[in-house]
Amino acid sequence: MENKFKKNVEAVTVGDIVEIIEKQIPVALQEEWDNSGLLIGFEEKEVHTILTCLEIDDKVVAEAKDKNADMIITHHPLIFSGIKALNDSDYKGGIIMDLIASGISVYSCHTPFDKVKGGNNDIVMGLLGVSGVKNLCGQDLVSAAKMINRKEEADIGRTGELAEPMTFKDVINLVAEKLDLSIRQIHAAGDLDKKISKIGCCTGAGSELAHLAAGCGCQLFITGDVKYHEAQDVVQAGLCIIDAGHYGTEKFFGEAMKKILDKKLDEKVQVAASEVVLDPFVVL
Repeated sequence: MENKFKKNVEAVTVGDIVEIIEKQIPVALQEEWDNSGLLIGFEEKEVHTILTCLEIDDKVVAEAKDKNADMIITHHPLIFSGIKALNDSDYKGGIIMDLIASGISVYSCHTPFDKVKGGNNDIVMGLLGVSGVKNLCGQDLVSAAKMINRKEEADIGRTGELAEPMTFKDVINLVAEKLDLSIRQIHAAGDLDKKISKIGCCTGAGSELAHLAAGCGCQLFITGDVKYHEAQDVVQAGLCIIDAGHYGTEKFFGEAMKKILDKKLDEKVQVAASEVVLDPFVVL
């Protein structure tokens, strides 16, 4: 089949963008259940504009078209499990077909971005002013290559020390302020008067890893998507927990990936962070 995309030797292609990302954030870092990588790919197509976002919905697709984007880079994979059929009457199927028809490639950088230095977890810990950052087992952070080799579950999260001990109630307010959330968007469980000096974090949905944070001396675990019984179990284990929302803890991806690509591409490609607010929950 003839390649309809003729590469200009000076041009940057979809394949080039994939290579740039994976040198810094290897897809081999992904969890077994994940589906990171090039999910819709026109590898030889020239890329002039990239849109970065947390995930894709119909509004993001419309934004990509409006910006003439050749490629969308997401955190959450557009295609997560096996697809048995594509129909335009199905919401996700329609989005996939629209992207293909528009020649827009999609790359998803999910759990690898949660693990690497500078990824989602480090962004959140940095916003909270945490120092002495290590992984969820209290181990030093290592390079992406070393993470691949040691395959440590704890690398997907972080622990660290607050600038000064504070009550759990005060930490809740700190999280709301620094993550730019309404206090009504936060669910918290635990003794509000408990002194917190060391915290653990796993952005997105990571409550099942709270025991790792507890094991290395954390008094608090921050994550999203916490279920009722999960919160009960964590509190009974003597740990406080904050559910700052899946969106609330990972909404930083678009801007963070834009900065990474801007630095590597040196203005050869225009990179825009999506302006679409994807949080499905409303605050009254």
